[in-house]
Amino acid sequence: MEEENIHLNSESTPKKESSIYTKSAFDILKTRVEAILFVADSPLEAGEIRAWIGEISLSDVRMALRAIALDYEHRAFELVELNHKYQIRTRNEHLPLIKKQYAGKARSLSKNALETLSIIAYRQPITRAQINALRQVDSSSIVQTLKDKDLIYASGTRKEVGNPLEYKTTQKFLDVFGLSSLNELPNLRSLQLNLDEQKKAALALSALEEKEEELPSAQDIGYSENEES
Repeated sequence: MEEENIHLNSESTPKKESSIYTKSAFDILKTRVEAILFVADSPLEAGEIRAWIGEISLSDVRMALRAIALDYEHRAFELVELNHKYQIRTRNEHLPLIKKQYAGKARSLSKNALETLSIIAYRQPITRAQINALRQVDSSSIVQTLKDKDLIYASGTRKEVGNPLEYKTTQKFLDVFGLSSLNELPNLRSLQLNLDEQKKAALALSALEEKEEELPSAQDIGYSENEES
């Protein structure tokens, strides 16, 4: 997956002659799109933004997105596009400052909560039943705790019997663990440990919270393969 900033040039900049909006009307549209992106829990497609606002075209939305990207060129925030989805986020150079603010937040999670969070992070979107099956224990209270801490959210329902909720991680999750995107989650294979996937995932998040350097070896973090689950 490739992530990129939305760049503006002479070809992509909105042209007055192609817009049916007056400047004031376009400014209103732009602020509405910006507000939606700010409150969204996850990146949005242009079509989702259009559906949220209503009575506008996809070209209107894309024109507003390009204008917002231009506005943010010298701001602490940036508008990024990932797989045709858009999100406003803090620029990467400010992540160390944000991580300092959140220092200790992840350490306040219990081992079971961290394990549950890691399963969601690596398997999202995932239902509570799937989490329970992987952990072999009811995780309802832990899922609720993670929701209360704004580390996960219900992203929708799965089209199967009962329409169970699916869960994903939030932007705050990325901030707490010093990540700019989910693509930066450590590859579980890189751990080279004889552990099941859930333990590897929990270990990866623990290592991220401790430091933002290259993932340490098992000896570095004193992790035992015989530790109880």
